[in-house]
Amino acid sequence: MRILITFIILIMTTKSSFAHHSRTYFILDQQIEVKGTITQVKWRNPHVRYVLQSKNAEGVTETWSMDGQTPGGYEQEGWFRESIKVGDEVTFVVYPNSKNAQRSAKKQSGLLNKALLADGTQVPIASEEALAAEAAGEVESEFGGSGSTDFSGNWSYSLILDEIKLLGSEPPKHWPLTAKGRAQAEAFDLDADPIFQCIEAGAPRMINYLYDRKWIRHADRIEIISEATPVEQNRTIWLDGRNMPKDHVPDSIGFSTGTFNDDGSLTVETSGFSAVRWGLESGIDSSNKKTLTERYTLANGSFTGGQRMIFSIVVQDPEYLTKPVTVHGVYDLSDDREYAPFTCDPESASAHLEFN
Repeated sequence: MRILITFIILIMTTKSSFAHHSRTYFILDQQIEVKGTITQVKWRNPHVRYVLQSKNAEGVTETWSMDGQTPGGYEQEGWFRESIKVGDEVTFVVYPNSKNAQRSAKKQSGLLNKALLADGTQVPIASEEALAAEAAGEVESEFGGSGSTDFSGNWSYSLILDEIKLLGSEPPKHWPLTAKGRAQAEAFDLDADPIFQCIEAGAPRMINYLYDRKWIRHADRIEIISEATPVEQNRTIWLDGRNMPKDHVPDSIGFSTGTFNDDGSLTVETSGFSAVRWGLESGIDSSNKKTLTERYTLANGSFTGGQRMIFSIVVQDPEYLTKPVTVHGVYDLSDDREYAPFTCDPESASAHLEFN
């Protein structure tokens, strides 16, 4: 798989880190270098954290906490637990926390982009091919697999950096919200995101996660495995016409059945949800009356010439919506790979809140 350095910066690091951190916390059009000595390493899901002691230009000692992506995501890029250890001298390239200037200079935080070790080694490791392409000003994508005719494959959510910056920053106040939904939107508190307590929102929010997902086609079903969510968030779309079992226990992902249309697209009906905090979108809960109608269509051609999966989701929930809303998105087919097991650690998920 060929992933160029610029692409790592804008997509790989950004995707995996931001999936559990709102973009609002960091200044994404500014990168700074912070050099210091590592005092603490937390190699945990949902994101790795490094703490280091550094001196600024005035000679004042600062404590920096750097949040990165998931351990599995780093390992895919050649960045391992033993790559950076307590006592190492490291220079981190980071996006600074937007509130750094509002607090004492002795306590700072940032979103990790890459690291330069004392011997000049960079992590994630840059291949010679990547360095040569970066020097030439080229940016290539990993997208563009060999093609899929049955929806199987590894799919990456397609977003540009400007779109990533907006995700999760505000509730959808433009939606047709009920009085209950509007009250939640007005009382929105970014730090109250349930994911900081390792509580997953389920569908439809997981469908729009920046993490990759693997679709596996069987004769009677499609299994969907997400890259950085726990196994209980894996979805099954039943294709054999079965109805929801009477003993189905409502949960955050619901019970899904799929039907193929004459044009080859796939329609998925999902119900059987439990009530979920922020289960519709950032700041807006969902009820057990929520239903989803999803439509997926394979399409050739993207900005890299690869294959795409275009989808729409019609969301209904009379407790929070006065009428249905439709959400659109695009996946790009990418190279197949194995996902590292994921378990969320609440301490790691919420550690950044001390800086907000």
